[in-house]
Amino acid sequence: MNALLLTLSLAAGQSEDSARASYRQGIDERDDSKAARPHFAESAAEYRELWERGNRSPDLALARARAEFLAGNLPGAIAAAHAGLRMAAHHAGLQRDLETYRDAVVPGTAVQADESLRQPRLDGVRTRVGPWDLFAIATVATIILGLAAIRRFSRGGTWTLPLALLGTLGMLLCGGLAGKRALEEQNDLAEPIAILSEDETLRKGNGESHAARIEVPLPRGTEVREIGRRGGWIQVRVAGGAIGWLPEPALLAIP
Repeated sequence: MNALLLTLSLAAGQSEDSARASYRQGIDERDDSKAARPHFAESAAEYRELWERGNRSPDLALARARAEFLAGNLPGAIAAAHAGLRMAAHHAGLQRDLETYRDAVVPGTAVQADESLRQPRLDGVRTRVGPWDLFAIATVATIILGLAAIRRFSRGGTWTLPLALLGTLGMLLCGGLAGKRALEEQNDLAEPIAILSEDETLRKGNGESHAARIEVPLPRGTEVREIGRRGGWIQVRVAGGAIGWLPEPALLAIP
């Protein structure tokens, strides 16, 4: 069993080295995009294979997203970034790159002309406060409360009440942030994100015969929130607020 695990680990390491090598080849050919893209596509495919094998981490998701983007697969890049952010929503590199990919979906001038094409933006507690931040707040609050208890049972108990209040406020802050994070996670599960893999018209009903909900087709890479399904179609909400239907094959789910 140990030998099998070691073999799998070595294979994963070799695959990641190969993915990095393909990526570097693309970088070396960056002056010729036509020559560079196949290398980036090969790197992205190798990173996808690693991910599907279970070798998952925020940093691997970041590398995969960048390879997908440079290979010209914008929906794949956005999906990979979201997959990494599900593991570490506060990851600065993934957040920064996702905003870059979102800006590539629709130019700012087009968004100004049609608000329905507005792209979502990262917000919420999870994007700013990680589990270790909560742990640090709880630890400091516990230490302060401990000091308050020590002062209470010592001769110099002057600072007992301020320390107790400060420690209590720290615990309340930690609990509030943890609760908000949990609520955001529940909302994401209730309305999961999906990515448009191709340009598609948002329709008022689940069928081609229904009229368009908005005049302009949604471009590939658009992020939507899934709120229902019927007959091979998915009811979605776009960032601009419009609700409509898209064909299921046109949507890429976040793994």
